[in-house]
Amino acid sequence: MKTFKLYALYLLAGDNETIRQEAIPLTDGLIINMENSERTWFIDAVVPKEFKTFFEGEQQANRHVFLNVIITSKDNHPAAMITSIETITELSEGYSIVFKGRIVLGRDDVLEDVLEDLLSDGHSTESLLERFKQRTENLDSYSDKTLNEVYKDLKESGKYVLL
Repeated sequence: MKTFKLYALYLLAGDNETIRQEAIPLTDGLIINMENSERTWFIDAVVPKEFKTFFEGEQQANRHVFLNVIITSKDNHPAAMITSIETITELSEGYSIVFKGRIVLGRDDVLEDVLEDLLSDGHSTESLLERFKQRTENLDSYSDKTLNEVYKDLKESGKYVLL
């Protein structure tokens, strides 16, 4: 089991054919890799009180929550996760929301996405490596296309109830 600081949390929600990302402000948080065969992760996010109603609604409706998380520092790549809300606990300065989930997109998926984009742009062999280095140096998120495809696949799988 490994525990990391939760640096940033984003709600990914579908709106017709597109995904929108909404930053969820954090007071504190951690993320735990259970390192089990199910590849389970737990996220404990301490959020402001105004998010209580939203997260309680998602929990009561038994909906899954599609999240983008960044651990430890802003320089790390995000991980897209499909989660369910396990518990909501009132604290003196907000609420602790505990999610249970698994990663559906990680750093390797981001790199593959960049390479596919560059190949579809028709770069020559010489320019391909240079452009790949440039694009991955400042990479901090998935393309909208990738997030939309993953959201659509998750929703159509019938396994998840999403926004």
